[in-house]
Amino acid sequence: MRHLVIGGTGRTGRQAVELLRNLGHEVVVGTRRPRDEQSVAVDLANPLDPRLLSGVDGIIVSVEPPVDDAAADAVMHIGVGQLAELAAAQKIPVVLISQIYITRAAEHPDMAGIIRARGAGEQALRNSGAPYAIVRPSWLTNSPATGVHLEQGDRGDGRVSREIVAQAAVAALLYPESQGKTFELYDGHAPVDWPTAFTALTAD
Repeated sequence: MRHLVIGGTGRTGRQAVELLRNLGHEVVVGTRRPRDEQSVAVDLANPLDPRLLSGVDGIIVSVEPPVDDAAADAVMHIGVGQLAELAAAQKIPVVLISQIYITRAAEHPDMAGIIRARGAGEQALRNSGAPYAIVRPSWLTNSPATGVHLEQGDRGDGRVSREIVAQAAVAALLYPESQGKTFELYDGHAPVDWPTAFTALTAD
């Protein structure tokens, strides 16, 4: 299979790229500054080339939002929305890495604009008709993965290893049991069987 990881040069995206390649998949890294033949220019703040998804079987979006509200909206809302429309036209699955507090932006007023932009991007993906899964990590750490806990409803708080987030995104891309579902990720004490965990989730 051939997958596109947008933000594949970032701290979480790089791990998703490595996991997919270790599983034998071809991966194209979407980045604003392509470095080699295995990467392609993608800037969600600008119009996307419709040919971007040619030959692509799945997409992971692992993009850090800009720090100002308008730029965050351009990338995380409008940009994700246009990508979703392109994916929907070809029925390509999209896994969007978002964050917790999407439904509680007022609790973090310093980040409220960015959180709202992420939430609008989530909804644009849901509305697009593309097959999708939305992964909402809690606050990210670089600690080694020890286990994972999945929740729904956006009620919790906590931390999660980037390694776990990358594993969850790859699993959500590869296992159709994740499709049409939004879930939060927290560090836990036990490994997870991803298909079983996804099956237990409630669809959006």
